[in-house]
Amino acid sequence: MALVLNATPLIYLSRSGGLQLLKSLNTRIYTPKAVYDEVVVEGHRLGKPGADLVDGYVQEGVITVRSPKVKLKLSSKVAGAARESEWPVDEGEAEVFALVQELDCIAIIDEQVGRNLARLHGIEVHGTVYLLMLAHHNGALTKDQTPAMFKRIVAEGWRISVEDYTVIMEELEQL
Repeated sequence: MALVLNATPLIYLSRSGGLQLLKSLNTRIYTPKAVYDEVVVEGHRLGKPGADLVDGYVQEGVITVRSPKVKLKLSSKVAGAARESEWPVDEGEAEVFALVQELDCIAIIDEQVGRNLARLHGIEVHGTVYLLMLAHHNGALTKDQTPAMFKRIVAEGWRISVEDYTVIMEELEQL
């Protein structure tokens, strides 16, 4: 099972000190060139925390940057794209979807619109919390460390509703 990560999981794992968890997942981890440019290139330009760390993981080979062979056409429509190849998402998410389809793996996206769209197109998609649960199941996070890491991610500004936060905390505390 390989994973293709969108920008948000990379940004918040790096800011919260959780990026090292990617090493424990025992799987190939990809991110598309558009996401790398957003997180690292633009992150460096803007002085964003975590950009250097993500770049280091790319240089180390933990994360592989790969552009999809086929680009998906972006659409400005939020629903009902004219053709199946049109995706109402930004370039990074479109490349995540294309790479996932090309490599037959799992998308890691936190934005709800992107996740819903992926599911509509038959793409298996999860979010950052899924990575925490995988790390827990692989022994990289203890029962107490898993919800603590989630709280650090949220403290770094990861947006989540109170309702979703409560549900996730309940799930993590039952691990």
